[in-house]
Amino acid sequence: MSTPSAFVLPLKGLGKGFYEYDLKVDDSFFAAFPESPIRRADVDLQLMVDKQSRELVIAFNFAGTIATACDRCLADIDLPIEDRRQLIVKFSQEADEQQDEGDIVYLHPDTNDFNLAPFVYEMVVLAVPMIRTYDCRAGEPPYPCDEDLLERIDASYDTASDAPPPAGGEGEKSSPWDVLKDLNKN
Repeated sequence: MSTPSAFVLPLKGLGKGFYEYDLKVDDSFFAAFPESPIRRADVDLQLMVDKQSRELVIAFNFAGTIATACDRCLADIDLPIEDRRQLIVKFSQEADEQQDEGDIVYLHPDTNDFNLAPFVYEMVVLAVPMIRTYDCRAGEPPYPCDEDLLERIDASYDTASDAPPPAGGEGEKSSPWDVLKDLNKN
């Protein structure tokens, strides 16, 4: 795997304090991961590194879009994603090589560089929602979704109340458990 050099954090010579990096996660970044479900992306990543004597605290803030197929109409869309995550890197003499325990990584104090690319990849992929839809008719035309297929879906419901509420709709959020609330009122 060829890691872009922008995602390698030099640890030697990095003094105590706060550091901020602005990076771009795009198509070339995901090309380094051959099994990636994401092929096209345009994500802005802001790293905030707090270097302390025995650990690093790295905050990942990212927002942007990924190319995917809409789960509602199967058209190609640019799905917005955003997330905030944190990674703690602790320096330990017992760590011969990098040891990963979820949100905590252990490194030997003599480690020169820390490759952030696998963690960035994992965080961006986990930020992609399971159901990849958004309000298809928001904004101004031309809409990215397949209008013909959306009209067929709308026509397949007997009444308007049978149709599911639009994604990101206003008002009260409905839950699948709302149907069960009225069962004990008999």
